[in-house]
Amino acid sequence: MTQKLVIAVCTAQRPNMLKACLFSLDKLIRPAGTEILAVVVENDPQPHFHGAAAAELTSQLSLAVHFYHERRKGIPFARNSALEAALEHDPDWVALIDDDERAEPDWIERLLSACKEHNAEVANGPVRRIYEKPAPHWWKSQLLKPRPTGTVITEAPTNNVLLSARIIRDDGLGLRFDERLTFGSEDIDFFRRTHAAGAKMIWVDDAFVEEDIPASRVTTRRLLSRMHMAATSGAFNIVLREGRSKAALHFIPKSTRRMLFGLLATVVGFVVKPFAKKRGEKLFYYGLIRLMKGSGNLRGLFGRAHNYYDVIDGN
Repeated sequence: MTQKLVIAVCTAQRPNMLKACLFSLDKLIRPAGTEILAVVVENDPQPHFHGAAAAELTSQLSLAVHFYHERRKGIPFARNSALEAALEHDPDWVALIDDDERAEPDWIERLLSACKEHNAEVANGPVRRIYEKPAPHWWKSQLLKPRPTGTVITEAPTNNVLLSARIIRDDGLGLRFDERLTFGSEDIDFFRRTHAAGAKMIWVDDAFVEEDIPASRVTTRRLLSRMHMAATSGAFNIVLREGRSKAALHFIPKSTRRMLFGLLATVVGFVVKPFAKKRGEKLFYYGLIRLMKGSGNLRGLFGRAHNYYDVIDGN
């Protein structure tokens, strides 16, 4: 019996990256007995790929690709539209990949086989990041430690993941992304709820995708903004799930510690820099990151949105 797998891609103002992503999906190894197609949701007031532009692109692909449009600005709106679009094609499985990523040819094959081998409903794999420009020496790279395939996980991002359609079908768990989380953490929240609902989630160590990191994303301002956004959305997520009072008991002391130690590290780093430049800079920016995290937690505690994703990196 043939099973159907839909790959969903959300995109906004990055046509060249999207093309590279779709061309990589076109080269996927098709697992035996599996039909694969893709849905693309453009989260932009005016979609780039419609009419003749969409037809021209799809004519270059053997993979069936269907384009959709989500006018409401915000990642969770686009992601939910992508889930709805995928469900229109009555899938057994749904995979999610970002528009700035390219899949290895065996990506889907490895995720799907791991789910079947380990009787799992969600599989998350690693991202190999390709930097246009090296990140500053003080930046701690977001590298995940290798884990054996089949390791049970309790949360996942949407940049490399496969999930059973049961999780999103109305006659299954019927889960959707929380549309209040418009400034980050909507994917972590979604899969935490997936795990809490009893779905088995696993890590697949050899199911790779590659992500392009434009130079604009590793500027000092952008990196610090990312830290502030992550702390803001993380705190706001707890407010939504556990209430503001409980979140305040956790985040007010934590934010205070972060900002105090951050201020101290920043001052010491500034003093040390003229004598030991690299060590002083590392301490200085470590302090700034702590300040960003502390202030971000407070911002999220009071539900104030962050605009990190208003800036589009890449094209």
